[in-house]
Amino acid sequence: MKCKLHLLLLLLLLSVTAYAQKITVKGYITNASDILPGVAISEKNTTNGTYTDFDGSYYIKVAANATLVFSYLGYESQEVLVNNQSTINVSLKEFKSQLDELVILGFDDGIGQARRRTEAIQNLPESVVAYNEKAIEAKGIQNLQTFTDYIPNVNFTSSLGIGNNFLTVRGISHIRNGESPVAFVVDGVTLPDANLINQELFDISLIEIVKGPQGALYGKNAIAGAINILTNKPTNTFKHHVSFGYSSGQLFKTQFSTSGPLVKDKLFYRISASGKKGDGVIDNETLDRPVDFIEEGIVRAQIKANLSEKTNLALTGQYLNSEGGGSYFASPIVDETPIATPGINNAAPDSFENYAITADELGGSSLEGTYANAKLTFNLDNVKVVSSTTYNKSDRNNFGDFDYTVVPQLTLDQDSDSDTFNQEIKVSSVATDSRISWDVGAFYQDSDKRLFTQVNAFSLADGVFLPFATGDFTNTFKTFAAFGFLDIKATDRFTISLGLRYDNDDVSQENIALTEKQERTDSELQPKLSLAYKASDNVLLYANYGRGYRNGGFNQAEIGVIEVDYEAELTNNFEFGIKNSFWKDRLILNASGFYIDFENQQQFKLIVGGAETNGSVINGIINFDESESYGFEVDLRIRPSKYFDILAGYGLSKSVINEGTSRYSRSGQDFDVAGNNTPFVPQDSYILGLESNFDLTKRTEFNGNILLKQTGEIFWHEDNLDVSSAYSLLNAKLGLTFNNNFSLSVWGNNILDQDYITEFFGDAFSNGGKDVVWKGNPVTAGINLGYKF
Repeated sequence: MKCKLHLLLLLLLLSVTAYAQKITVKGYITNASDILPGVAISEKNTTNGTYTDFDGSYYIKVAANATLVFSYLGYESQEVLVNNQSTINVSLKEFKSQLDELVILGFDDGIGQARRRTEAIQNLPESVVAYNEKAIEAKGIQNLQTFTDYIPNVNFTSSLGIGNNFLTVRGISHIRNGESPVAFVVDGVTLPDANLINQELFDISLIEIVKGPQGALYGKNAIAGAINILTNKPTNTFKHHVSFGYSSGQLFKTQFSTSGPLVKDKLFYRISASGKKGDGVIDNETLDRPVDFIEEGIVRAQIKANLSEKTNLALTGQYLNSEGGGSYFASPIVDETPIATPGINNAAPDSFENYAITADELGGSSLEGTYANAKLTFNLDNVKVVSSTTYNKSDRNNFGDFDYTVVPQLTLDQDSDSDTFNQEIKVSSVATDSRISWDVGAFYQDSDKRLFTQVNAFSLADGVFLPFATGDFTNTFKTFAAFGFLDIKATDRFTISLGLRYDNDDVSQENIALTEKQERTDSELQPKLSLAYKASDNVLLYANYGRGYRNGGFNQAEIGVIEVDYEAELTNNFEFGIKNSFWKDRLILNASGFYIDFENQQQFKLIVGGAETNGSVINGIINFDESESYGFEVDLRIRPSKYFDILAGYGLSKSVINEGTSRYSRSGQDFDVAGNNTPFVPQDSYILGLESNFDLTKRTEFNGNILLKQTGEIFWHEDNLDVSSAYSLLNAKLGLTFNNNFSLSVWGNNILDQDYITEFFGDAFSNGGKDVVWKGNPVTAGINLGYKF
């Protein structure tokens, strides 16, 4: 009897142990034809859950005899008994009633990776806008410009030539020849060179922006946020896609991708390519030809290898070669006649009829970029370890007129090159059933950035251009960083997030104009604190504090207010927000307010001519001692019927210099900038749009959108004398998809042909004392064809 009792107790103990045993389950979720990112996976009758990643994969730790529930908007939920299985792949079926007009589904694109984990955006205590592959295609997002068109308080422009990009977020601007205020991240790797941020976006599964300082997660220079891009990954089944496009300016475009297994379940590949060639749509009146011509090719190749059950290796390489127009600033004209003499008859920024591109030099620019990454991932029982090794090289050149007149006077030749090596090690928790998740890691970067600038003057005696002024220096950045991030779910409704990153930057300069090597060290702790309270299942309240850091560096020379070195820019950022999801996710209303306190805000400065420069051209970065930026944002999405969505958003951003000094170029006089608006910052912006996506027949799907975005008043210089009025651009796209594989769309940008500019240099700041502007694109239209097989 006693023996039987012991045996019974032993069996009971074994059953309890088996019940309590945890195992890790992974797999892929698909529908009838493709992977499904953002599927919710939960352990039944618990709060343990996760989402599929953007390659359709998931990873969850559950009880060995648990039941997993798979659910996705518009699809029938499935329950699967784990039964000690370590791999469970599921194919979800669409609701049969989905074609019923009475069934109106909510928004289904609400996941992202703003905190480097796949999460529901409405549960994330950050200001985030994210679009998945389906939304990217429906909206016609092709580059960073078309992405930021949808986001209030974010402004993206370009000028001078390929790779000269300017991104402004919440009053924090990109600095010419300086660092971007936003980390640009591709597949978890931060690109070190701002020249690359406006490359063609193709074959991607996610693009998102998270606003506010993100140094704790993304590193230095993420002072205003991060833009996160995920490319489509190699697949275990063969998938191919090809598309063709034609648009205004004789622009031909083609894109291609192919993916599949080299060895089933073990070794996979993906190759993607994009090419375009066009004559341009903006004319030079002197040369009687377009100046914004373009020819570009990009090739990306990926290999993924499952080295073991818990280890995989991903190799990525990309090559970019782009050539196009450059240095085509428009200058003032009188009675439709170009001005040959600088410094007379200047015009206001909004006087579009008084500006024309009349340079005697056509100009051109080029960008060649090489990128390679090796990512080794170890999926251990309780943690994931990722080693990421990256090499990035880019060479940019811009050549063209520098007097912007009809007669030969000055030309500009500028190279901006970078050569960077990155190594990051990150360890992350993977226990989805825990109230605590964390990441820790270390980062090293070695980056050389060269800026060569040469101004050539026309010699009447020789009849050729001769070097007039030359600047040539290389800044080297050696960065070491350590970081950590911790999420604590204190209760079912209250979460505390803590982040900390330490960056140490050793900066040195080799400069042909200076006899001594310049050296400096910047180091900064970047804490982040986030509080999130789930007031109800549909309402999230949050508050954030974060420290922002943009490293300092060295200029070409010391002239007036331009010193040899410039200080690191520091910010203290405060944000309060609310996220609401109502009406079964058919109404999304998010709002946030922010305040940013700056120390040593960085600003680009150009000094041309005058005694102190010996008639030369000096540019550099200066600091304003104290500044501030404050404002708010509101984003609204409504799905009143299954046939269309309404989009609306508004952003207010006031950025003011509280203490600082600058200098006029021509007069050489210093002036106080206290109380003036920060240059390059739109004072406000709004979007208003309609989107539609529904089945016309069982085999034909319609999608379309129309978007109006207003960009507010912009002060172009720190003296605030030159200001552009607000302008609005109207874009639209209509498309059809047949049998889920063939697509046809037509689109138009700036349909109302609105005149606008993206950069202005006034007489106190530009060459020769003459105003010059960079013209925005006129109306353009095109057609795209695509086929998936």
